[in-house]
Amino acid sequence: MNRIDRRQALALALGAGFLQNATTGAAADALSGASSLIPLNYNENPLGPGPKAREAIIAATRESWRYADGEHLQRLIAAIATHERVTPEQVAVGSGSGELLHILALGWAARGSVTCAWPTYGQLMGFAEKMGATVRRVPLDAELRHDANAIDAATPTGTSLVYLCNPNNPTGTVLPASELGDLCLTLAQRTTVVIDEAYMDFVESGATASMVHLTRGGADIVVLRTFSKVHGLAGLRVGYAIGRPDTIARIRSLELVSPNMPGVLAATASLADQIFVERSRNSVITDRRRVTAVCRELGMRCSDSYGNFVFVRTGMPATDFRDRMRELGIEVGRLFAPLTDWSRISLGRPEDNTALIAALRTLKRGGVIGRVVSISSAVRA
Repeated sequence: MNRIDRRQALALALGAGFLQNATTGAAADALSGASSLIPLNYNENPLGPGPKAREAIIAATRESWRYADGEHLQRLIAAIATHERVTPEQVAVGSGSGELLHILALGWAARGSVTCAWPTYGQLMGFAEKMGATVRRVPLDAELRHDANAIDAATPTGTSLVYLCNPNNPTGTVLPASELGDLCLTLAQRTTVVIDEAYMDFVESGATASMVHLTRGGADIVVLRTFSKVHGLAGLRVGYAIGRPDTIARIRSLELVSPNMPGVLAATASLADQIFVERSRNSVITDRRRVTAVCRELGMRCSDSYGNFVFVRTGMPATDFRDRMRELGIEVGRLFAPLTDWSRISLGRPEDNTALIAALRTLKRGGVIGRVVSISSAVRA
């Protein structure tokens, strides 16, 4: 496994001259982090960048005096366009998909309205509300999936945006490709549809599919992807949008920050490293199955997650479960109202997931978890 531990990272940083004037102790503290908890709370990829991306990051130190908005960025855009089978004019790169979500909220939804499922990843809606938008939050269905009919009914003509997260965060659930495609095309006749596919690389074959093909046909749809998950580049902040050329031109005109050179070079290299991407994907799928099986064995209800995380009903308030897991050395996700007794647990390295399973078994022996209840009773509270 091509994984660099924290001490090796520190040595690399010192060797490259990043920390010339720092004391070793202070630098080590900054890089290692203050917490000794196993971090299973942010849906990060603990494999980190692949070998080609690591080489590119090191090489980027020689280019860090340059802005990344010239030939290097155009090379990344061209690589993405080839990978997604669209034209470069259909691709916009952002500082993570987070910047692109803010751009869409600012440019499309300010003082307007947004429809979304709920709970879901809330960054676009939260920023839109700061810009004066009205947000219509549509409850998930009994299986914690997007309710296509209810979302359609909640989206009148004049709606500024519809946000769909597939696979959904925090539940990990998906809509089948045909159902999602029909919904997108119906909604796109009335408004711009944003489909966040941050976790699409972790979907098992046949469960759902990317909606990028709809953008090739000229539908008013924007698909968001990120290098933060399967590529392991969350700290370097690189994401991209795919849409119609006029939509992408508008997104580019609202760019909030400039891309960073290490991120652009690492993303370009990682896109070409399909051996690592497949290894990363398989690692997540293997341990997602393992953790889900144990949770169900312990009597915990689980959503059908296709992300790099599981979503489980714990039998106690999510905040209490979080505290109990911290006592056992593991940090899990935050509360996602109204599912107040569910917890999102990210998948870590295999040894981290083994520690997670041991912690869950400890709580089970203590009679704390495993109270079986129906999913539907919590969704429409």
